[in-house]
Parts: sequence; C-alpha cells; structure tokens
Amino acid sequence: MTLLHRLSVTAICAAALISTPAAFAAHEKLEAAFKAADKDGDGTLDKSEAAAMKGVAKHFDMIDADKDGTVSMDEVKAHMADMKGKARGGMHEKAKARFAAADKDKDGTLDKTEAAAMPHVAKHFDVIDADKDGTVTLDEVHAFMKSHKD
Repeated sequence: MTLLHRLSVTAICAAALISTPAAFAAHEKLEAAFKAADKDGDGTLDKSEAAAMKGVAKHFDMIDADKDGTVSMDEVKAHMADMKGKARGGMHEKAKARFAAADKDKDGTLDKTEAAAMPHVAKHFDVIDADKDGTVTLDEVHAFMKSHKD
C-alpha cells in the first residue's frame, strides 16, 4: 500500500468519525450497555441477561437471527440496521403518498398552489425547484430532503 493510499484511507476514516459524533456516542453507549448486561462475559446475552436492555428483551426472538437462544452484539446491530431501513422505507412511501395526494392535476409535479398541502415543500419550494420550471417533482423533493437531513 502506498503512502498516499494509506493517508487517503486514514483521512476517510477520520472524516467518518468526525462527521458522526452522535452516532459514535450512541454506538459506544450501546456497546457499554451490552457489556454490562453480559454477566457471564461470553459475548452474548441470554434472555435473563437481555432483561437489562429493554429493547433487546422486548425483541429478543427477532434479534436472535441464528436461533441459538442468545443474542450477540452483531445480531443487535444487524437488527437495529434492519429496523432503521424499514423505517426509512415506510417514511418514503408516506411521502410519495402525500405527494400524490397533493398533485391535484396528476401531472407528476406540484406547483406552488399544490405544494401548500405539504408545508415543508411549500416553505422551501424555490430551493427544491432545482430546474427552476415553477414546479417540483418527487425526485426534486427527495434530493432536497436527502441533502438537508440533520
């Protein structure tokens, strides 16, 4: 590996850590809670150990992907990622339905009058309207939301 390549990899990793301090802190907190709940120190939680982590206990059987009666930290992380993905997919479907309901003339775009049914879109209409044609498409709304997520 060249020096330039190593520096690039290091810079990318550092940027990822710096750009997501809240995610990093949440990950650390989860790992600490898991470790504290793991009374026998075997790296997994059985149902009695999982009781110390309300969310893990509540969804134990769903989290236990290999059905061995215990959950590992990897299984917890995988379950959380799966749930996050499902939540995002549901939000996207709701947004599509709201867009379709607001699109009174069913032309696949919203003008300023139609956008009033979606307050966030109406508020940022001129910024969302990337091609400046006086209407916004679902793709333009999606691009705006993606670039402005907190």
